[in-house]
Amino acid sequence: MSNRIRGILLVGLGVIFLAAGRFAARAGELRVGRGQGASTIPMVARDSGYFGDEGVNPDFTAFLSSADGLNALNAGKIDVGLDFGTCAPLLYVTAGAEFVVIAGTLSGGHPIISKRENAEIYRKIDGFRGKTAGTPRLYTADIVWRGALKREGLDVGRDVGVIEFKRPPDVVEAVRTGKIDVGIVSSGQVGAIEKSPDLAIVLWSNDLFPDHPCCRIVTTREVLENRRPELVKFIKALLRAEEKFTADPETGVTAVKNQLGLDDALTRSLVLEPHSKLAVDPNTKAVVKMWDYMNDIGYIDSDIDPRGLIDTSLYRQALAELAREHPSPFWDRLEIRFREWNE
Repeated sequence: MSNRIRGILLVGLGVIFLAAGRFAARAGELRVGRGQGASTIPMVARDSGYFGDEGVNPDFTAFLSSADGLNALNAGKIDVGLDFGTCAPLLYVTAGAEFVVIAGTLSGGHPIISKRENAEIYRKIDGFRGKTAGTPRLYTADIVWRGALKREGLDVGRDVGVIEFKRPPDVVEAVRTGKIDVGIVSSGQVGAIEKSPDLAIVLWSNDLFPDHPCCRIVTTREVLENRRPELVKFIKALLRAEEKFTADPETGVTAVKNQLGLDDALTRSLVLEPHSKLAVDPNTKAVVKMWDYMNDIGYIDSDIDPRGLIDTSLYRQALAELAREHPSPFWDRLEIRFREWNE
């Protein structure tokens, strides 16, 4: 772990004890932090009125980076982190954060980009040798890429230069202007990259780590203890949105257009990108695999049992309640999937 990242963690964790107990007090309310990009399933839930149907009122706040969002969660300023990756919350846990994974929204779907004329250089990992890459700090795709370099025998810093940026859009701009050779970015930039005449996607995070988890929904143990009914209702709304989107992906296109105001082509590219796998399931096995991956590449050094960082009981309760209240074969399929992914 770089000293810079360690410093970010220490600053963020420094306020956790000062802010203990600061969670939303009104029944039905949840303060939810999200990233700058689009999280399709929550947007479908919001557009369809499912949060209101389930009796929960999420107040969404956008953050510029995963670090900003997770620091706010540590400080008790929000109750839930919606899409701050998988690796970042796990890394915070190694520094003392009391985070718990309770569900998910996205797996895979993060692009690696370069100037269009240089794209073929980076189709294989060895092509990164001697180049300078840019990556957002504390992003899952960054860790996936670093692991791929290590497996290829490349050393970050010696064989490949790395510049860390706060936000994925900053990485995109650095590639565009030639400040760096290649960039590791997030799913939220896919549409803009595909519209760009001078940029190209050379690899996907899924190519380097198939089906890797990203965008786990996390909360704190304190919020979990005090806001469980609201968390279950929140997950129920997301599950209903997953059902709707699975049956008709156009509902995702409509919801994202309504809430982000993007043009049709950009929205379709973002929402319907096949490398992005949308599912609310917490996916314990994938999170454990990511934890082991982070240990294996030396990004963390921890003997914590990662299964203790995942609480699947809220998801199971939400799924069981939906099966009673809105009977559908879809819930049976999700129950089977849950057993495959978590047991």
